[in-house]
Amino acid sequence: MIYLDNAATSYPKPKEVGQAMMYFLEKIGATPGRSSHRLSIESARILYQARESLAELFNVDDPLRIIFTLNVTEALNLALKGLLRPGDQ
Repeated sequence: MIYLDNAATSYPKPKEVGQAMMYFLEKIGATPGRSSHRLSIESARILYQARESLAELFNVDDPLRIIFTLNVTEALNLALKGLLRPGDQ
């Protein structure tokens, strides 16, 4: 079994996590895909780079097949509701 909710319980976080978050909050702070201004475009670029890195790690051909959810509960519900049909057990 792979525990997917590591971010919710792991301590201490690697220093790179805090550095990346502070960089984003202080230098970008824009939502990807919500506008065409420079910071929104930069935010989308960073998000796509994360998708590319994860696609390479998990051997996924198309980085756009990598999605991000709010948390593991939401991700599992999304996966189950997309896979299971009425009557499945």
